[in-house]
Amino acid sequence: MNIEKKTREEVCRRIDRLQEGYGPFPVHEETVENNPDYFKQGEEMAEEGWIGDAGAWITDDANRVLLIRHEGSPNEWGIPGGGHKPGETMEETTRREVREETGVECTITGVNYARRKTIVLAPNPGERYCMLTVIFNAEYDGGSISISDEEVLEAKWFSELPENVLDFVEEHVSTWDSH
Repeated sequence: MNIEKKTREEVCRRIDRLQEGYGPFPVHEETVENNPDYFKQGEEMAEEGWIGDAGAWITDDANRVLLIRHEGSPNEWGIPGGGHKPGETMEETTRREVREETGVECTITGVNYARRKTIVLAPNPGERYCMLTVIFNAEYDGGSISISDEEVLEAKWFSELPENVLDFVEEHVSTWDSH
């Protein structure tokens, strides 16, 4: 089976499983072109069972949200999350990444949204594979902020969003009642 078909089927299977477990949620479609080196790296990871990434919009009993600053965007705040490892569910990926990036444990309560992305090889658009990003809603379950991931610069609870957030964080404001 070619990588495009294999990854497309796996992404669809995971979206179906998540909708069966959590109910309907928005699935955004996106197509991006990658340069040959970056494309090849993703293709090799997909062959090994990687399917994408996952993260969580985590709130605590005081209705604060947990955000991180990452070395890739040191001046902006985002949500904790990261790359899927072969054999994990998207929920397992999320809980592992949240724990690694913040030291916090969380309980997943739903799916905020998913993004099905088609990755296209820039010089040859006929070569492609699919990946999935899932952003869960979650509640703080325990632990205190301690960072073990060297790529994370800071993790912090916020009662109100800071001004400098990544674009996708702003999508969550409508679902977060901070007042």
